Amino acid sequence: MAPALQQTMKPRLALQGRLTAVKWISMTEPEVAREVRDIESDPIFRRLLQAQQGGPVLSRKRWPASKMHPGFYELKEELSASSEAAGVQDLLQKRRRLVRLIRRIGAEEFERYFLYGQDNLPLEEIGRRLKLKPADAEAIVSLVLEVGARSEFFRPTPAARAAGLRFHCIARIEMDPRDPENLFFQFTAPHWARGRYELDYEKLEEWKQGQVLPSAQRRRLRALLNRIELLNMRQDTLFQILTRITATQSSFLRSRLDHRRRPLSLRELARRIGVAPSTVSRAIGTRSVELPWGREVPLKDLLSGQRVVVMSLLSRWSEEGGIGPRTTDEQLMHRLAQEAGIAVSRRTVNECRRKLLGSQKKTAARRKS
Repeated sequence: MAPALQQTMKPRLALQGRLTAVKWISMTEPEVAREVRDIESDPIFRRLLQAQQGGPVLSRKRWPASKMHPGFYELKEELSASSEAAGVQDLLQKRRRLVRLIRRIGAEEFERYFLYGQDNLPLEEIGRRLKLKPADAEAIVSLVLEVGARSEFFRPTPAARAAGLRFHCIARIEMDPRDPENLFFQFTAPHWARGRYELDYEKLEEWKQGQVLPSAQRRRLRALLNRIELLNMRQDTLFQILTRITATQSSFLRSRLDHRRRPLSLRELARRIGVAPSTVSRAIGTRSVELPWGREVPLKDLLSGQRVVVMSLLSRWSEEGGIGPRTTDEQLMHRLAQEAGIAVSRRTVNECRRKLLGSQKKTAARRKS
């Protein structure tokens, strides 16, 4: 390729790559679940996932501090009450025997062999260990992928339905009963609970050299690996967003007190993760989480502007009698830094204080009238 043509192609390829990344970031959870179903149903994927001499080419790596939502084992508990749930209900009615098998196997064994696949064993060996017919082991894998791919499994919040929007709940944020200072995630869908794919490229090259793959299968392999990498990119970005937000708002999530919120703007979150603000906006736009006390909120509701947080704290301190006529803006500025770790200018404190005073006067006037 001529040097001039190469220089022309580079920006185009970079733009194409960004557009592809945007497309994957913007996918809804049901769309991603269907991509996962298609990827994991590919025979080549299954060959890569199975243990090879020296270890598997492909494996799964779970997200830290996470587990599958216990409601998944009921398979109906998380369904929306709307008529849209009928498709999943029909699916489960047809496969009632498989649901009973999953419950007989138990959550621990089911997660080990069918959810996380941590041993990378062929289905025949899994069936032998669990005393299942090979066809039943195959059917359980298909059931997990199919239920996860049904959009009805990701229920919209009541608030979202009322507003004509649709949010997809990806996780419940929980406090560890053994250590309330720690938070963890209970994911509502299998493709989230399983984590990301880990690909050993050295073993992949060894595996390819040991295979006799026709040109058509080689093209399929390249396309499959590309989809896996794009899926990893998407899930990595979303998980970073989820963990950063949770870490920043951990005091609020543990206490349920609004004045414990901390400032975190969309732009600041994007800076910490190393992506564009538009990427964060697309990633959180239609996703929700369930808070430790059972309330489900859009993920963007956990982002708080600095002035909103300062106003909340000043209001709290005022109610407690901590702000009097002689309290200076500089004193409040230092208190915000020491007690809440919020660095703001004296001017910002003054503006928030005057706005709060105006709001309090309006409230008092309404009460008198």
